[in-house]
Amino acid sequence: MIDAATLAQMNGEYVMPPDAGPAWRAAAEYGFDMSLVEDALQLTPEQRLEQHQRALDLILEVKEAGERHAAK
Repeated sequence: MIDAATLAQMNGEYVMPPDAGPAWRAAAEYGFDMSLVEDALQLTPEQRLEQHQRALDLILEVKEAGERHAAK
């Protein structure tokens, strides 16, 4: 038999860690997707910086393309 927590996780629902503190619980209850925070915390600082840089490069590329398009 599958317990409720395992079933919820299988259905893509967020399962709060049992040791989550009050701030973590408050953020989750407010609506923050804490699974994204957990995923980010699995990365090294260097990996998080690389992800940030890729996102920043994409935004700058889109901004530049918009400026080129507007100039035409």
